Amino acid sequence: FDRRADMADERQELRDVWGVSHETPVVVTVGRLVAEKGFRELFEAHRRLRRTGSNHELVVVGPTEAGKADGLTEDEVAQATADGVRLVGFSDRPERYYAAADVFVLASHREGFPRAAMEASAMGLPVIATDIRGCRQVVDDGVTGLLVPVKDSTVLETAIRSVLDD
Repeated sequence: FDRRADMADERQELRDVWGVSHETPVVVTVGRLVAEKGFRELFEAHRRLRRTGSNHELVVVGPTEAGKADGLTEDEVAQATADGVRLVGFSDRPERYYAAADVFVLASHREGFPRAAMEASAMGLPVIATDIRGCRQVVDDGVTGLLVPVKDSTVLETAIRSVLDD
């Protein structure tokens, strides 16, 4: 988990595959596509950012969990894709996606100790996470990232916009 020179080729390779320029900000999240990971709020924040002219990309690394009680529905996944969300599925090499990203978001409703947020932080990414146990131990609010309230897509949108504009 080192964003420096060793990962520069990974960054460029993924961005080339996606057709995303070096200047386009990439927001990444890693996790199972279930409601408790805050995907509904993240997708809503993304949708509103795009409507107001943001040219960012949102990349989701993680498996769909359609069979889970709180798994996102096929319609929700289809709508996210229609809104420009890149769903790349499971990866055993998430560091590639952190290298390609500029911001990491974890909108989870509950966490123990969020490994993905730790990994993103180790890669030097600013982390936007919910203000819950676990995330508070990873994010130094206002220094290494931002903490936002749980289930608040409006504040999440504002936080993403703030980091993208900084």
